[in-house]
Amino acid sequence: MLERFPAELRTEICALSFHIRRVEDDKRRPYVAIGHDTERQYEAERRLADPGEPRWYSAYWLLDGFEMLGNCPEDPAGGALYVEEVRRLGLWFDGGAEDAELDAKHDLLGLHIADA
Repeated sequence: MLERFPAELRTEICALSFHIRRVEDDKRRPYVAIGHDTERQYEAERRLADPGEPRWYSAYWLLDGFEMLGNCPEDPAGGALYVEEVRRLGLWFDGGAEDAELDAKHDLLGLHIADA
């Protein structure tokens, strides 16, 4: 996994984060955003009131270059695999279902991958 981060950052990475998100809050479009923190970023963000907060709270972390894996435009292969699996499970919907059926599939998709 670390090989996918820029070489100049690898020795500085002190934490990884995995955030489950959804493209435009669509349960059919889950992805994982993989982020990281570095010692340099931690030192730049450290505050006397709570010096540890920038190490564990991802709002302080580097936000550029998060790798996104799942059913999102940044991962076409992963998106195709996800759609194939969800169709196999009978949970995919295109919006043509009745409201109750659509709601049920929407809820089941939410259970299929942890809600963000």
